[in-house]
Amino acid sequence: MSEAQLACPAPGSAPSSAAEPPALAEGLRRLIEARRADGRQLGLLFIDCGAIGRIDAAWGYSVGDAVRKRLAATLRANVLRGDDLLGAMGRDEFVCVLAAVEDSAVAALAAEKSLRALNAPFWIGEDEIFARPAIGIATFPLHGENAESLLQRAKSACAAARGLAGRVAEYARDSEESQTARLLMENRLRTAVSEDTLELVFQPQYDLQLGQIMGAESLLRWREAALGLVPAEEAFSAAEAAGQASALVSSVLNRALRNCSEFRYSAGLDLRIAVNLPARALLHAELPEVVERAVRTWSLRPGRLVIEIGGTSVLADPVARDTLGRLKKIGLKLSIDDPDLALSSLFRLAAMPFQEIKIDVSHANDAVGAAQYARVLQSLIELAHHLKLGVVAVGVPDEAVANRLKDLGCETMQGDYKGPALEAAAFVARFGVDEE
Repeated sequence: MSEAQLACPAPGSAPSSAAEPPALAEGLRRLIEARRADGRQLGLLFIDCGAIGRIDAAWGYSVGDAVRKRLAATLRANVLRGDDLLGAMGRDEFVCVLAAVEDSAVAALAAEKSLRALNAPFWIGEDEIFARPAIGIATFPLHGENAESLLQRAKSACAAARGLAGRVAEYARDSEESQTARLLMENRLRTAVSEDTLELVFQPQYDLQLGQIMGAESLLRWREAALGLVPAEEAFSAAEAAGQASALVSSVLNRALRNCSEFRYSAGLDLRIAVNLPARALLHAELPEVVERAVRTWSLRPGRLVIEIGGTSVLADPVARDTLGRLKKIGLKLSIDDPDLALSSLFRLAAMPFQEIKIDVSHANDAVGAAQYARVLQSLIELAHHLKLGVVAVGVPDEAVANRLKDLGCETMQGDYKGPALEAAAFVARFGVDEE
């Protein structure tokens, strides 16, 4: 096996080259010509480790280089054969060239082996680190007949793999076209964030026991001329891919807290404000600093801010758990908003620092009088209370369901039957205190 050397520099020196891309490309070209001559196939794995850049920032380039050498050794020992090639295209990116494969299934098997090997935790001092790799697959001649096209298409597949639960993807033209559209969306989102053109509307939340407004959930509305109304989840995914996730969260938070301040001082509404974030936001370690900075900027009591986490998919990740703990220390309220919450997730939820859970009751209109439904709903509310979680019922369809929820001990509700989500000025006009 041939490998581009990964030198380890002295502490404080510049990072070593990830590999010599020209040398890798030349080796790949030679193997392609050999396969063209014997009629066999060749496999290429593009691996994004997802850790080296963060290690460089946290511990320095020499530690990052040492980790890269360790990851390269892991691939050599567990995946590659004697005539395969190993190189890299960047600090976080390895390229494995499988010199000869019977078909794409063999390349897929090698990708799964790589994923298992690189997913194993490793230690830097007393800190446990996970690489969180994503792997793209391209094969010769199916996906390309030269080195440049194979590398490009394997990298395209790797980009698609980052959004998949399995973190492995084989090149597909449809996916590449989708990525082109995503790139355009990323650029437009970057402009929207920099020019502060994102919009928020506010869905009121009511105290069921007192029957009065007590808060609002801020909902992102990004209207793009060519795309129309972009769903909030897609907006966050585009921001994440563009390296703008923190900027987007900061923009949404500051806009929401600015409006919350206006509600308080201009309309006499001392409301709590909820901001919904996708679960993946917890994987961004800088999130607590972004939140704390926004709270300080707008002089908001932390307890008046609710961060709603839209899912439980990442709660087992150590980074997500640490982020949750740091958010809790700020003093804000953490709410879980997952309409597809599985029973298995409740066991993880019991150990997490959430203080609130949202329950979707939008389907309850026809079943409100059914004894079985009432028992299920009561059990959910009681379970939440046993876990010391407040309950927010969302999608409440009418007053009858609201009264039933009140009887069952639910504290808070929001629902379109009380009126749609409103822009800030309309929100003040409807709920503000009349001082005349």
